[in-house]
Amino acid sequence: MKPPHIVFHHAGRWSLGAAGVAVVLVAGIIGATGGVVGAAAHDQTATAPAGRLVMTAAAAPVPLAPFRATGLPAGPATGVPLHLLLPAGYTLKHTHGGPTYVYVISGTLTISDAAGTKTYSSGSFFAEPPGHVHTVHTAKSVDIFVLSLLPPGADATIPVK
Repeated sequence: MKPPHIVFHHAGRWSLGAAGVAVVLVAGIIGATGGVVGAAAHDQTATAPAGRLVMTAAAAPVPLAPFRATGLPAGPATGVPLHLLLPAGYTLKHTHGGPTYVYVISGTLTISDAAGTKTYSSGSFFAEPPGHVHTVHTAKSVDIFVLSLLPPGADATIPVK
């Protein structure tokens, strides 16, 4: 049985000043969600009708509701929080339509781009700017919390070939 598909939205430019919002949300949501729910997916992406990008999560996400974020430097946005368990051997080259903030709950992942490779372990927090092409890879399963801040019509994660 395939896991449910998640439709993401595109985002525009954002200041890293929104990182403060992300830190507060990470602390509150991680505490509220407890453990990770779900099993690994077999396929990573699919295309929905009308060209909308659909990304199948590496694991079924813990249900977290999108929310309206106001008072941000770039204006109002939709916050899209996800709590994911990426399986061992997961790799995805992608970019983001809006600012994306990642907190590593447990495990280790690497992010590679034209400038090199960085490794993030449990307790790490990092930002991924919109439009920056990079590849995530996991050697072992990794538990992460991701927050994307998205203006109308934007996709949070966009696979790149």
